[in-house]
Amino acid sequence: VVAQHPSSMQIPHEKQSSKSNTTNSKDQIGMPPNEKERPLIVVVGAGSKHGTINSEFADSVRWGLGGALALPFAEDGYDVVLMGRRQEVLDDVRKAVEAVHITNHHAEARVLCVECDVTDDKSVEQAFGHVNTIGNSYIDLVMFNVAPPYPSNFKFQGWGEVLLPHQIDIGDMNKQYDTQVNGLIRISKQVLPGMIERKRGCILLSGESCCNLHGGFEFGSVAPARAALRSLGQSMFQAYGPMGIHVCNINIGGIIDSPKTRQWTKKEELTNPNEIAEQFLNVYKQKSTVW
Repeated sequence: VVAQHPSSMQIPHEKQSSKSNTTNSKDQIGMPPNEKERPLIVVVGAGSKHGTINSEFADSVRWGLGGALALPFAEDGYDVVLMGRRQEVLDDVRKAVEAVHITNHHAEARVLCVECDVTDDKSVEQAFGHVNTIGNSYIDLVMFNVAPPYPSNFKFQGWGEVLLPHQIDIGDMNKQYDTQVNGLIRISKQVLPGMIERKRGCILLSGESCCNLHGGFEFGSVAPARAALRSLGQSMFQAYGPMGIHVCNINIGGIIDSPKTRQWTKKEELTNPNEIAEQFLNVYKQKSTVW
């Protein structure tokens, strides 16, 4: 992981080592509110936005990054909350997380599935209201991995005719923006007051460098909203960093392995989602001196 900005980290296409010299997250920003309370790891977008899920794939790849994000945290025994729009997908991811807990001898660790539509104020309020009823816990990390599907007429360069900027549907662009930028604001309204009170917390945003940093001509229909999300994340880092809250963009420089992307290119050219997820864990554990 290479630092690009105080609130931005980039994962290049080459595979990264999962080893880290980072310390336990309790050293991250002071102490938890109560030693008996357990930190909750919340994954918003814990699943795949693609319609077809192939059960023949390993759990670390089956749902792309959304399904992989919780797995390294489960290895360390964290309690996990999985949020998404489709309960059936969340239930499958939950089984994978529970299996990792058991394999790593963390039988006491908990997993909760909560349906949540980040484009709906009431849905977000109800989802986090449910999370707040979990006893002996506090939300310490939110991983925001939300993006609507590519437009139906979108094509990658090399796989067909590219959707040019003048062909972009305004309604779809508004949906992209509402899902990602407004979605993060809706989530922030629910979690940041508690983090500010505790003077600790972490919000990690997932994104592609081909959209966040340099909008390729074929990504005109999706890059603007991703860039806006990154910009909002940078503003949040400047605002909340001094309060002990780490907000960080994770820029991924490659196509993430999943059943869908296996249809686009060779497996060897894809980035392993589990190895990316390990870097989210490493950033979460960083001391504030290296934010």
